[in-house]
Amino acid sequence: MKRIHSTPTEISHPVEAEPIIDADIWENFWENAVNGTLFHSLKFMSYHPADRFKQHHLGFKRKGNLVGIFLSAERDEDGVKTWVSHPGASYGGPAWSKGLRYHHLESLITALVEYAKTQNFGRIRMTPPPAIYNLIPEETLRFALMRHGFKIVRSELTQAVKLDFDEDQLIDQMVNKTRTAYRKAVKEGLQFRIIEKPTQAEFDRFNEILVENRAGLGVVPAHSREEIEKLHNLVPDKLMMAVIEHHGRMVSVIWNFICNKSTVLEFYMAHIADAQILRPVTFLTYHTLLWAKRKGFKWLDFGISSIDGEPTWGLMKYKENFQAKHFMRLTYQLDL
Repeated sequence: MKRIHSTPTEISHPVEAEPIIDADIWENFWENAVNGTLFHSLKFMSYHPADRFKQHHLGFKRKGNLVGIFLSAERDEDGVKTWVSHPGASYGGPAWSKGLRYHHLESLITALVEYAKTQNFGRIRMTPPPAIYNLIPEETLRFALMRHGFKIVRSELTQAVKLDFDEDQLIDQMVNKTRTAYRKAVKEGLQFRIIEKPTQAEFDRFNEILVENRAGLGVVPAHSREEIEKLHNLVPDKLMMAVIEHHGRMVSVIWNFICNKSTVLEFYMAHIADAQILRPVTFLTYHTLLWAKRKGFKWLDFGISSIDGEPTWGLMKYKENFQAKHFMRLTYQLDL
């Protein structure tokens, strides 16, 4: 197993693990961390039933100040006690403060590994957010993890649009097929609407469209209708629900997670089958891009376009039609 070959000649006040962290302090920390996301939020993750996961969160302090957090859980994997970045989240791993220099980030990873050993974990696994979620787009965590012997055990491709376009030229930047689809949607009279406070009827309709759409793909949504409503009640300022309507009928839906100050994640997009001819998805994507830009975000993440490392070609090409760029979503593992 790979070990660190060298350490800084001097680390003043190394980072230390701190198992107990006040919930309010934790919430404030992730929102201001270099790579903190909504998936680091205790409040957001509380929508899961209490008995679904065995929580095992950890904080990190330096000179008495909180400098890092690791929202995580314990799992038994083939008899191996495994410590994972939260299995109920898309992204995880340690989030750290802006003032932390590299050698102290490495000290944080050292503290994480040593703590895992004291708890008799046999394995650590985490899936940090891609670099576009960082307030500063750097890959120091990747370097630190690999120096500690973590191996990449899963590689997926996510696609995101940089929101630096001129609004008046957005449609012109798209490929001809996408421009044609957008203009057809306009001609058909489709309407884009953001739902600030969903009603029970709107939650029901949103869920009906989502379930029907996913059934056509042979899968079920990750969230139940009840969980979707619960999340809106827990973190209403971190979620964005929008719909496309045709003559007052809801035909397409989108659910976005406002992950941090930099990046929005498109979590669900769906449409009813008989509305496909109206091109609602293109219309919805266009208006979502405009919304995200006007809100001051830098990236709109469309989510992964691969399964177990194999590209989903049609999905990938569709996202490229909107000038989406490609980034790695990597899962790291260390066997202790």
